Order: sequence, then structure tokens, then C-alpha cells
Amino acid sequence: MTLRVVHPVGRDYLQLVTRLLQDARLAEPNGGMWEAADLNWWWRADQHDDPDAQSIWFDGATPVVGVAFNRFKASLGCDLLGTDGAVSQHAGLLWDLVGERFTDRNVEMLIREDDPTRIAAAERAGFEASSERFASGWMDVEDRPPPPPLPAGIRIASYESGAHPMVARNGEKVAQRLAECPLYRPDLDLSLRDGDELAGYALFWADPVTGVGLLEPMRIEDAYQGRGLSKVLIAAGLERLAAAGCTRLKVSWEPANEPAARLYTGAGYRLRSTARNWTRSAGS
Repeated sequence: MTLRVVHPVGRDYLQLVTRLLQDARLAEPNGGMWEAADLNWWWRADQHDDPDAQSIWFDGATPVVGVAFNRFKASLGCDLLGTDGAVSQHAGLLWDLVGERFTDRNVEMLIREDDPTRIAAAERAGFEASSERFASGWMDVEDRPPPPPLPAGIRIASYESGAHPMVARNGEKVAQRLAECPLYRPDLDLSLRDGDELAGYALFWADPVTGVGLLEPMRIEDAYQGRGLSKVLIAAGLERLAAAGCTRLKVSWEPANEPAARLYTGAGYRLRSTARNWTRSAGS
């Protein structure tokens, strides 16, 4: 197979990685790390205007594999994109590029702990395992919990316009950036309101191609924690994902965050995979 490489930027990049990850999820329902919606969410912080930061290889008109470096952290996040089979088939191509790009920066990469082939390749490329771990939980949509009643005075609202509830933590352009994402739906961008006060928010992503509904991110404001509002918000979002046609539901968390682990498993998600963060120091 002869592949051609492109270095897309901006929304061209976003459209291509969305398709690449949708194709990967359809091919491997339980494989990989990321949903297309994950990279849609990352768009709020990195619009990928540097062609050196992303390479996608095509077979004809079909994107097959890719490498993307994300700039929204102190270290560069690096991800190999494509089906597990395609990433293995073209491992030399992908890892050669990882080795030659951005050697003056710290680079990090999440790798599933049940992927010994990619772990070995990362070690050869100078990456070292860190203590930072992530867990992914899945749920079939028919197993979602029934929505509990809303506490007195609390209402759920979808984002419509004006000040976005996530501005304080994601910047004043978050609404603009989300609107640029192919998988974003304002009706799945939910907030909890206590009168005019923001009690919490969560963003739910419905992928019409894969049928996967993703929860990312979620926040209950400090003054409202400990009142069961997380369960209310999750259940409301899952109902909307079901109405949007999602058949499988996903969320990720840090295993070290025990309250988050209890919340998500208590909401019906079941642990399916864990991943570890691998890092390569500048100049190594």
C-alpha cells in the first residue's frame, strides 16, 4: 500500500481527525483510546494552525492513520490515530515521525495498559511510564439509570447564547470554538441553575456515525457539591444521548480520583480499560 501524507491545519484538521476516529471506532468497538468527540473537545484549546503538528496518511481518498501533537498542555500531547491494526501496520512510519518532531519539548502520550506492542514502541522511542493513569467506562444505553427528581429550586438548561458556563475554566472563546466542532450540539451542552446561579455543567457529545455518546467535561461548583447534583446532571444527559440515537455511552476518569470513580460506576458505567501516561523529556 502506497500512502500519501497531508499536513492539515485548522478546520480541515478537525474534519479529518473526526472521520479518522469515527472509522477507527466502527472498525474496533472496544479498541483504541479516543472518540472523535474527544478531539472535538480539545479544539477549544488548540486550533492546530501548525502543519508540523499533524500528519495524516491517506490511501486514495480514505484517511488511514495519523499523528497529532496537541499544544494545550505544558507538555505536548501526542496521539497516534487510526485502528489498532492500521497503527501496527504502519508503526515504523508513525514512530519515526514521533521521534523527529518537537524534540525540544516534553511530549506525553496516553497508552492503554493492555497494548504491549505500543508500550514497547514508546519505550524504544524514549518514552517513560509515569504514575498518571486514566480509566474508561462504558455503558449500553438501555442500562442507563432513570433520572432522579430535580432538587427544589434547581433547573437544567441547554446553552443557547451569551456567556458560556465554561468560560471561567476554558477561556472566553469556548462558545465560539465549540460551535466550530462538527459533533457539538448546544442542546447537549447542559448546565444546572439555582435561580441565576451556576451550580454545575456538563457537555455531552452524540456521535451519529458511531452511536457513541461521550460525557466530557463535567463540573459541579464547590458551593453545590455533596447534594447529589452530579447524578442528576449525568442522568439528564444520558437521557438526551439516548434520544439522539446513541447506543453506547462512555466516560473517562482518573482512578486516583476515588469520588469520580464512585460517581461514574454508580451511574452505571463499567470499567473496560485503563491507560497510563508516557512521557519523553526534551532532548532525549
